[in-house]
Amino acid sequence: MGETELGENIGMSDQTILTCTLVVLMGLLIWGKWRYDGVTLICLAALVLFGVVPAESAFSGFGHPAVITVALVLIISQGLSNSGIAGLVGKLIGGREFSEIQFMVSLLFIAALLSSFINNIGALAILLPITLNICQKMEWHPSKFLMPLAFACILGGMNTAIGTPPNIIISEYKATISNTGFNFFDFSYVGLVITIICILFIALIGNKLIFLRKEIPSGEHLIDLKGYLFEVLVNEDSSSIGMTLYAFKKQAGEDTEILGIVSDSGSVKKVQNNMRIKAGQILVIKTPPDEIGKILDIFDFSIPKELHSFDDDDLEEIEVMITPGSRLIGRKYEFFLKLAFEELNLLGLWRKGSKYRTRLTRETFRAGDVLLLGVRDLAEEDVSNKIKHLGLMPLRQRELQTIPSRSRLLKGIVFFLLSIFLVSFNYLSAAPAFLFCVLAFARIKIIDSDFYRKIDWPIIVMLAAMIPIGTALQTTGVSTLIATSISQYASDLSLFWILLIILIVTMATTDIINNAATAVIMAPISTGIAMELGYAIEPFLMVVAVGASCAFLTPIGHQCNTVVMGPGNYKFTDYWRMGLPMDILIIIASIPMILFVWT
Repeated sequence: MGETELGENIGMSDQTILTCTLVVLMGLLIWGKWRYDGVTLICLAALVLFGVVPAESAFSGFGHPAVITVALVLIISQGLSNSGIAGLVGKLIGGREFSEIQFMVSLLFIAALLSSFINNIGALAILLPITLNICQKMEWHPSKFLMPLAFACILGGMNTAIGTPPNIIISEYKATISNTGFNFFDFSYVGLVITIICILFIALIGNKLIFLRKEIPSGEHLIDLKGYLFEVLVNEDSSSIGMTLYAFKKQAGEDTEILGIVSDSGSVKKVQNNMRIKAGQILVIKTPPDEIGKILDIFDFSIPKELHSFDDDDLEEIEVMITPGSRLIGRKYEFFLKLAFEELNLLGLWRKGSKYRTRLTRETFRAGDVLLLGVRDLAEEDVSNKIKHLGLMPLRQRELQTIPSRSRLLKGIVFFLLSIFLVSFNYLSAAPAFLFCVLAFARIKIIDSDFYRKIDWPIIVMLAAMIPIGTALQTTGVSTLIATSISQYASDLSLFWILLIILIVTMATTDIINNAATAVIMAPISTGIAMELGYAIEPFLMVVAVGASCAFLTPIGHQCNTVVMGPGNYKFTDYWRMGLPMDILIIIASIPMILFVWT
């Protein structure tokens, strides 16, 4: 039976099958239990099976200019980071004396500038350690700065055609349905206004809406992750043998508690109040990282051998975060040990809002997890290279990064600006121009043979799978059907109100599913409404680009929000406190600007 016959035999039209598949896709993305690239591929496979997407077009997305451009921008971002741009930024703001408001404004404008031209998460990775170092030095609360930093990195992406995947998608989509796409700086007319207004709002008003959970006493660590989970082995001569939980907690302190005991099968059993500690048990305890050394000494505990690759007792500790592009995501300790052997030891794990159900060695790593690592010498080059190789971000660094080679940094910036010049004045389209930039980066050795590892493949795969689905919205007539239905009700509304409705719907969608997926789905629908009502398509596409980048209400709406959740000690519900007023401000500022520029 052919694929095209399968849908007919079960009595469903292509439009019905596609609509049901999109509903399932959005539901799974909102649920977040499975990886978004895997979910998108499964839905694409289902559409191919039912004949909605032709088999020969299933992988057309991998050759789409938008997908290639996103991949190249990710490589360029890593190349600029390798060239020493972090050291340059560190010299600009790290060596100066600022008041809080001066530092806030300077930080946010630098974040927006960087993320206008490089990947959002790449800009955040450059600025997060610098921000934490300065907060440590000035004894400022980091929570006051980290959410604004994440929001500024998102805002900066609105300013150029490569600032964020939705802009790339919208520009390439326009090129497929008209003679040309948007120019490189076409997004700047609206994006710059939004960015400036929102940064001033954050610096003057918005940061006061952030809930700060703890005042930081002088001399304490600014990042207070008390929920670190450790496994400790009760040695034969441990003083804790025979102790009840109450007696242990009384001696260990209020911040330390036993959460469970590792069973023979590797699961974690809950403990009873009358339980007594026995020799040979592996206990799961929760304690601040600064206390673990004292706990091991007082009770004669030890870290289980399976978490060690060497026996040195005098280990330095470093806290690192698993970034969205880390190769550890979806992997377990065995994979970590294979890559980190003899350089890094996993001592503890911190995860926001998650229960500990199995052994540390069996936990699946996720983006945003914070790992406490033991190393022989933090200054060793092998240690820093291994941390970088694993895609881990140190939360605290002893000193700001340096510029490895001023010559390479200058050449890298020149090559990047040249590629932007070629795109801006339409000498080349984005994909070939940035390909030349990547080749130039390879020539001056600011990217190496490992550069494929720097690409965030899940977003590439998800985007490549979404493009045939987006095309199916048009070929099956679903986007036309939706546009026609909406147009019938919106025919009496002015252009202002139509754009406002599309913007709000796009904003709500991007906060619960990936921003690139939002752009792929909303672009043909918005364009269809424009054509039905006889308007130019530019304002309708621009409003989708703006809305798809407004992921300020939840930590899952954008990777930048996820990364700062741990170091900032934020909860899920903290984001809307500053994010909702920002969304309202963006609506007020963007619609008039879009009407002024594009109509």
